[in-house]
Amino acid sequence: MAQTRSLLVALMLAAAPAAAQQVASVQLSHSSVTLPIGGRQTVFATAYTAAGSPVSVQFRWSSSNEAVVAVESSESESDFAELVAVGPGSARISARAGGKTESVTVTVTGDAGGGTGVAAALNIDPPTIQLLRGETQQLRPAFLRADGEPASALAVQWSSLNPSIANVDAASGVVVGITAGQGAVQATAGTLSRVATVEVADAPFAFATPVLGLSPEAEVTIQAIVPSQRGRVLTSNGLTWRSSNEQIVRVTPLGVARGVGPGHTTIVVEGFGQIRELPVTVHRAVAFVDATPAFSRGPIQVPLDGGRAFRVVSKAADETEIPDAPVAWSVGDTTKATFDPATGQLTGRALGPTTLVAHPAGPGLDITWQIEVIAGGIAVVPDRVGFGPGEVFPLQATFTTETGATLGPAQGVQWTTQNANVVQVDGEGRLSGVGPGHAGVIAATQWGRADTTEVYVQGSLLFTSSRTGSADLFSIDPAAPAQEPLQVTAVASNEAMGGWSRDGAQIVFVSDRDGNYELYVSDADGLNARRVTNTPDVMELSPDWTPDGRQIVYAAQGTGGRSQIWIVNVDGTGARALTSDAQGANLDPAVSPDGRLIAFASTRDGNYDIYVMDRDGANPRPMLVSPLKESKPAWFPNGDLAFVQERTERGRPTPQVARQRDATGATQAISPPELPITDFAVSGRGDTLALEVATPGEGGRFERRIFLLPVGGTGVELPRAAGEQQSSPAFRLPLTH
Repeated sequence: MAQTRSLLVALMLAAAPAAAQQVASVQLSHSSVTLPIGGRQTVFATAYTAAGSPVSVQFRWSSSNEAVVAVESSESESDFAELVAVGPGSARISARAGGKTESVTVTVTGDAGGGTGVAAALNIDPPTIQLLRGETQQLRPAFLRADGEPASALAVQWSSLNPSIANVDAASGVVVGITAGQGAVQATAGTLSRVATVEVADAPFAFATPVLGLSPEAEVTIQAIVPSQRGRVLTSNGLTWRSSNEQIVRVTPLGVARGVGPGHTTIVVEGFGQIRELPVTVHRAVAFVDATPAFSRGPIQVPLDGGRAFRVVSKAADETEIPDAPVAWSVGDTTKATFDPATGQLTGRALGPTTLVAHPAGPGLDITWQIEVIAGGIAVVPDRVGFGPGEVFPLQATFTTETGATLGPAQGVQWTTQNANVVQVDGEGRLSGVGPGHAGVIAATQWGRADTTEVYVQGSLLFTSSRTGSADLFSIDPAAPAQEPLQVTAVASNEAMGGWSRDGAQIVFVSDRDGNYELYVSDADGLNARRVTNTPDVMELSPDWTPDGRQIVYAAQGTGGRSQIWIVNVDGTGARALTSDAQGANLDPAVSPDGRLIAFASTRDGNYDIYVMDRDGANPRPMLVSPLKESKPAWFPNGDLAFVQERTERGRPTPQVARQRDATGATQAISPPELPITDFAVSGRGDTLALEVATPGEGGRFERRIFLLPVGGTGVELPRAAGEQQSSPAFRLPLTH
């Protein structure tokens, strides 16, 4: 410690031109000190001229309360004072020189009733020490009674257990790093002892800021840190500071830099066998700033997991920019938001209020923005849906982060429809179908974010009709079959065998618009059609959706080959066969309501019979093997299977719809024998059949028409135009809420 004091005194004397220079200010090495009773702390003082140069003077030290803190100082080394904690409380320790005074507040811990009694334990403060080679650290003892309260102090003897790594002054407890490594220091007081660990490193020190920016007359204390020791801040003991150009910046022995005039230079710091240079820029005085976004009394909204840019431009009195003027930034609650000064981006981290403060290089220029971190966006599910006039369906809205993560149910949402003649929406997001068409329903937040659900309203029965001169898809409301059907596809080619996706928002169909019958998928109104398959030598037929809407099962028949069951992803990828020619002809696939099974007709046993297999084509097995011909399987909502079964009545074939009960396997005809059925569909509630009926017409042609048959009721024929052929009925399934 004596060597350190002598070195600092010598440096300050070398820097002072004359002892008689007028003292402009006094600085102390500490701004505050906390000591236990009996603890000690060395404080040193430095006097400066108005130009910022240190000057050698005589200091007078005093305590405002010597019952709390006593001061020990000598005239020969008046720059230093030893503070001794006497009793609990607080006292101001002052150093005076040349008419200038600076003070430090010292707090002595303990209370009037503490610090007495027999000590049962001895602690060391701090219990672990990190040092560089040549760096010193003051250790302090703390005595405790058996009940954990402060005890009377005892005389302490300090010793090093590894003197080659770290040594300690036996009386004062000042430890010094000698060589890199792990060491230990022991404090002994009678029968009590305690060991503190010491880590000495040969590590480089650096600066807390890579570049220092100052305005003239501004002061800042530079922090030297040890990055490898978790950014530990070094005290000025053992460091010497100097400016490379005192016309730009001056620096005190305590590392306090003061701007003098505009320019660029460096501050050089030496200590612990190292030399480091800190680039310094002293810029012109900042008169005012321009801020973006502009200051607002109301909160600025920042989305969660998203960001907003903030920028402050410093300007001189002549309104020119000062690009090298630094701006410090602080966030009131860093759990709510974080700020990156390099990009100027404030990022929301948690919902709620906080503040962002810009601290330009000038007095009275601070800017405070009130920040409200909000949900980044809103998501509505489903994103598309189709249903019929008079039907109701609720949408669900959730708040999301900027990256799309769900936060929870959305509140305060404004719902609007783009066409109230198609669909209406109430304040809770409940949709009501009004009339056929397509419209978007928008859910908007109070801060301008929105999401849209595409809604398609039309009748639930889809069928193929030739009324336009070519085959097209039409839809109709089964509850109002006399109404004019809605044309869904309207191109010059043939579109047939349509089927609804489970959400009612898309249809799949076959079309020869590109020269061969391929699978296509479009929106429920027939728009935005995109081809799914591209097989010029193969005809795709009888498509059916999987419940998740991701795949389509269909029959494909190549030139000269047998029909087989295939499955393909909606985007056209991953097409593969589920059956093979070795298993006979396989056609008419129908996916079960739960998506686990595929029913189909097969000739693998020599006759058309109904089989089922797993969705991946595994485990094919017969559902019904009989001498009769069965085809066109379809599922009831409860899992019962229905199909067209060709019976013989009075010597002629009579195809009827038969239902096989899932629980018993019993088969029952559920359509009248007088209607020669070639295809059919089961409604989503299982209470109605749509029958395709083929009867002989003029010129030997069959006329195909569609009947609606309530289960157990009487059939109603759909109105037909002259010469119109109707076929391939398909019901849209009810939506699940």
